[in-house]
Amino acid sequence: MKHFKSTEEAVRSQSVRELLPKIIPLFAGQKRLFFISVSLLALTTTTALVGPLVLQHIIDVAIPKSDTNELWLAAGIYLAVIALGSVVSYYQAITLFSMGIRIITDLKERLFRHVLYLGLGFHGGHPPGKLISRVENDTETLKELFGDVSVNLLRNFVLFFGILTVMLLKDLRIASYVLIMIPLLFGATFWYLNFMKKYWRETRAQVAIVIGYIAEYMQGMDVIQQFNYQRRARERMADVNMGKYRIDTLSQYIEYGFWAGFIFGEIIAICVVLVVAIQGVVDGTVSLGILVMFIEFIRQMFQPIMELSGQLNFVQRGLISVERVFGILETEISIKDGPRDPSELKFEREIRFENVWFAYEDNAEGEPEWILKDVSFTVQKGQKIAFVGPSGGGKSTTINLLLRFYDPQQGRVTVDGIDIREFPVKAWRELLGLVLQDIYLFPGSVKDNIRVFDNSISDEQVQNVAQIARADEIVGKLKDGYDGELAERGANLSVGERQLLSFARALAYDPPVLVLDEATSSVDPHTEQMVQEAIDRLLEGRTAMIVAHRLSTILNSDRILVIKGGQLVESGTHEELYHTDGVYTRLVKLQFGDKSDQITANLAKAAGR
Repeated sequence: MKHFKSTEEAVRSQSVRELLPKIIPLFAGQKRLFFISVSLLALTTTTALVGPLVLQHIIDVAIPKSDTNELWLAAGIYLAVIALGSVVSYYQAITLFSMGIRIITDLKERLFRHVLYLGLGFHGGHPPGKLISRVENDTETLKELFGDVSVNLLRNFVLFFGILTVMLLKDLRIASYVLIMIPLLFGATFWYLNFMKKYWRETRAQVAIVIGYIAEYMQGMDVIQQFNYQRRARERMADVNMGKYRIDTLSQYIEYGFWAGFIFGEIIAICVVLVVAIQGVVDGTVSLGILVMFIEFIRQMFQPIMELSGQLNFVQRGLISVERVFGILETEISIKDGPRDPSELKFEREIRFENVWFAYEDNAEGEPEWILKDVSFTVQKGQKIAFVGPSGGGKSTTINLLLRFYDPQQGRVTVDGIDIREFPVKAWRELLGLVLQDIYLFPGSVKDNIRVFDNSISDEQVQNVAQIARADEIVGKLKDGYDGELAERGANLSVGERQLLSFARALAYDPPVLVLDEATSSVDPHTEQMVQEAIDRLLEGRTAMIVAHRLSTILNSDRILVIKGGQLVESGTHEELYHTDGVYTRLVKLQFGDKSDQITANLAKAAGR
């Protein structure tokens, strides 16, 4: 019977056999701590086995002999064994904790590093909240698995079989009755763990959903408050929480019900020993010490069984987190470095799109949903090229391919005749300065945002590019100048001020090519004029590719490419395209209305035509 609808996000279920080769290498860097833990484990197991044997000696030997000295000696040994076991357990716990922390710290760093290099296609399908859940929550779950649980699991196996061995050696007949129950207990435990796996997997998925919801709504807090969306946000949070509540409640009912039944097994085992051994005690064939020892060993034996079950329970949960973590680590980096040396990368003549086809995803029939269809054009060095057209036509996708955020399924993008995929990604992107419509500024100083925390860019370079981009006017308003702190996403600056800082950032590495994707679409007309002046200064001596909805920013472009429905439908200067009465003409008239003819005439006059 299916109790819930799974919401796990594309995580492949894997067997223990598949997961172990991934887990074991994580211990490689912690060999010393691991061997110390195992050594301490041997000591704690020994003390656990010796305690009941000393107790039996006291009852069967020291008390009947009425030897006070021997009795005190045995009692002292018993207390010393218990004390030693406690001290060793403490140091073992500290060692395990240290080992778990180190493993998880390394794993988090590895996971975060891998996420940084995964393409935008991956990030588009994994909201920030769910990634936070995997990087933080799932790795924290593994901390105990790699520390306390892993070694104590071994300890309980050794302790269990040690107790069983001692019981068999002490009294085979009584031990055989206890032995009958063992397969039933382990069988029930493994059935339970296998049954619960789907519930634990869904619990991890629900945790990711809750964290994702909180992270995404916190980022949009200004919109929530502006539109009085608090009540609906609370209602949606209640729905999300209820999904987690349902699966948590259901799994806890099953879990506690199983363990209640399991604990009852200990009572049955003690009753079996009493029934079998009491008559032997009366007849003198079984000593009272043996009976007490068996009861103590059964109590100790059920403890490791229960701990084994609980630890196997946690192992199952941990393995689900391993699936989720390695689901990311094994995600192939889609944008790969090419084999050519970075020194071979030159931009001396042209960048060319050659019969490029691209789709972000397939349709229901498994066919690509083409966003770009057989697109070809050439950008000569030093040219200012603009991309215009209806929304959703493929303009920004063209820029994404140029920047290698994605690679085309068909066709290629070349620089001086060589496919850009032949070069390392880092080397290619260093040729390009990018300014986006949605500007992200990091919490930190102005200069760190301009140089993106790259200390190889000097303060003097930061000031130079800020002056070129007119961002120095912003800096002058801040209390600490270039060391002035910015709020998250630059919330203490206006849209225009953030845009000017992004221009300065694009120039920090002095790139020969500038890419502007809707760089003025979010600013007011007054700010747009200031931004446009900054753009004109940015583009001096550089190749430029500009995506724009505001046609006023690209009328002087060397060439305008009109993209509609994923195809390049028109190409030419403003004047050439305006007089064709095509898509571009309609866009100009839509924006400028009756002024369209006059604007075109003024451009022609300025150009001397």
